[in-house]
Amino acid sequence: MNTLTATLGPLLSPDEVELTADDKQAAHNKIDSAIRLGGLSPQQATDRHDLVGAARTRGELRRIFDGFADAVPTYGLTLALRVASAVWLVACVVQFIVWSTLAVFGHFDWPWWLWSDLGLGAVVAILWWTNESYHRKSNLREI
Repeated sequence: MNTLTATLGPLLSPDEVELTADDKQAAHNKIDSAIRLGGLSPQQATDRHDLVGAARTRGELRRIFDGFADAVPTYGLTLALRVASAVWLVACVVQFIVWSTLAVFGHFDWPWWLWSDLGLGAVVAILWWTNESYHRKSNLREI
């Protein structure tokens, strides 16, 4: 069950993902970028650097970077990832059960359910990649 949670956790609860050293370094770089762009004073930056040091999840970064565009994924993107992932997971399971049940009763057919599962999986992959891209970049863009 731990492997399942580790695999689905970033899709179903992206704000609960534990911060890695790279995530924290990117957050520190974004704060430094905000100073260069004039969005933070040195004292505000020091306070936010301290908050990043104490942060444990990506959801906490959302609060630290509140008010900065392009620093963390928008709530709408995170919600879209969660909803699309849940729909994809349910569709995969239900269609596989229906297909297996039909196969048991002699109606074995090619795995027709793969087409919709792969299509929904592509949507989830795009949303996940977009969500992750916010955490990989190190600089804020100038508005």
